[in-house]
Amino acid sequence: MALARRPLACALALRLAGALLVHTYIHPDETWQSLEVAHRLAFGYGYATWEWRHGLRGFAHPMLFAAVYRAVRMLGLDGTFLVVAAPYALAAAIAAAADYATLRLADRVAGRDVARWALACSAASMAMATGVTRPLANSAETALAAGAFACWPWGRGGSLLAALVLAALACIVRPTSAALWLCAALALLASQPRARMAVRAARIVGTAACVGAAAVAAMLAIDRVGYGRWVLPPYNFYMFNVHEGLATWFGETPALYHLYASVPILFTSMLPFVLHGIYLAFRTHAVTRAPAVVALGAAVLFSLAGHSEYRFLYPLLPIGHLYAAVSINALAGPLGKPAAAATATMAPPPASPKGAAKRRWWSPATVLAYLLLTNVPPALYLNLVHQRGVVDVMRHLRHGAQAGRVTSIGFLMPCHSTPFYSHLHVDIPMWFLSCEPPLSRAGLDSHYWEAGDFEQHPAEFVREIFAASGPPAPPRSRRQKPSHLVLYDATARRIPHDLAALGYAETARFFNTHFSGDPRRSGDVVVYALSG
Repeated sequence: MALARRPLACALALRLAGALLVHTYIHPDETWQSLEVAHRLAFGYGYATWEWRHGLRGFAHPMLFAAVYRAVRMLGLDGTFLVVAAPYALAAAIAAAADYATLRLADRVAGRDVARWALACSAASMAMATGVTRPLANSAETALAAGAFACWPWGRGGSLLAALVLAALACIVRPTSAALWLCAALALLASQPRARMAVRAARIVGTAACVGAAAVAAMLAIDRVGYGRWVLPPYNFYMFNVHEGLATWFGETPALYHLYASVPILFTSMLPFVLHGIYLAFRTHAVTRAPAVVALGAAVLFSLAGHSEYRFLYPLLPIGHLYAAVSINALAGPLGKPAAAATATMAPPPASPKGAAKRRWWSPATVLAYLLLTNVPPALYLNLVHQRGVVDVMRHLRHGAQAGRVTSIGFLMPCHSTPFYSHLHVDIPMWFLSCEPPLSRAGLDSHYWEAGDFEQHPAEFVREIFAASGPPAPPRSRRQKPSHLVLYDATARRIPHDLAALGYAETARFFNTHFSGDPRRSGDVVVYALSG
């Protein structure tokens, strides 16, 4: 237990410190699905995207953050910076739980020396620092998956019941996690010895069925409270994304995208160690190779979807860090003082005299420095610099709204570009350009979305929706001119005279990014105020 307590406290301290350094906006669409919904649950005002109106999302994850908001409100601190910081503190605790579970996983299957390196890999990981520390459903899914991996019966020990409970919770938070646990269950069934295999398989399937039924009941109850009616989000999600095939509306990725794109993004400079660790597991059998098989199966299965994002593979981070640690421990030896007893089951392979000379370049300090230098600087850049203007502008607008200078806001930007009420926390009218997808393939060709219309015809669009007289051309709709408009500089440069003619003048601008893969989001974030 001494091994467990200090690393957990250190991981929590590290992640909480890291939460203070998050000043940017990564995965904005997914952040809306937690914070904006939670803000609405806790404070009674906010915005629910189309997924919630059509029952595609579950309330389990937003309710966690709603509880944090309610605690801040009960303490009378929701008028302070804590209304923005507190949810990120919860996300930091979730990331720390993933770090700790990664340690426990490695300790169980590979020994204490490997476990120390696994914790170091998880702590240094750029993906952990920039993604899992944010309030995403994928982050909670990752922590629960790591806990389930740590309990999973990888050949010896473990607790199948505890693992299945944690896996079920991961599926409640994010139902697509079921694909990962399907792979894990198949691998477990295949690993059963021939003797009494039918009995053991029946016991495994029976336990999984009971836990799964309880999870479905819990999901139904949670969403009954959240929606106020009986809803089964996984079914609606399946009908939209698979039956109607509309997942590709958000972008189409090629087959096996996760294998050649997501995996390198997630593990960056650790990838050679991950691959070498898997190679050692298959060559020496000193550490179980089952987690690698499960991770590969899940990555392939997730890649079959028409739309993929690297965050979908966050739950595989603990397995990757396990094998990276196996490799590093074999190449450089234990981190810190060697264990008094030979608790590490993964020993370094015999070295030739030539190999021994090379080994001096692979000291634990060298490897640790390599991990830190190749992960921490880019993580700091992504958390402190890249896409920070969309967060800074909301802080500026919040102060203006609290002082009564900002009374309404319109965002002429791609949807979800900035946080919304979760960062403004003032109940004033706000709107943004809609980008709702069609709900069936039948309406795909004729589907209208404002963000696309505005991008193609920005000057005509703003003139018509803010016109003092005459109806706008359908399907555009009239809007009252807000006191403030927010735009990317790339867009503002296209319509400067139209904004001036409408009575708007630039009042503030915020650096956002040095580069952008989306030309619509390039340049500073600019605020225009209605004069007079």
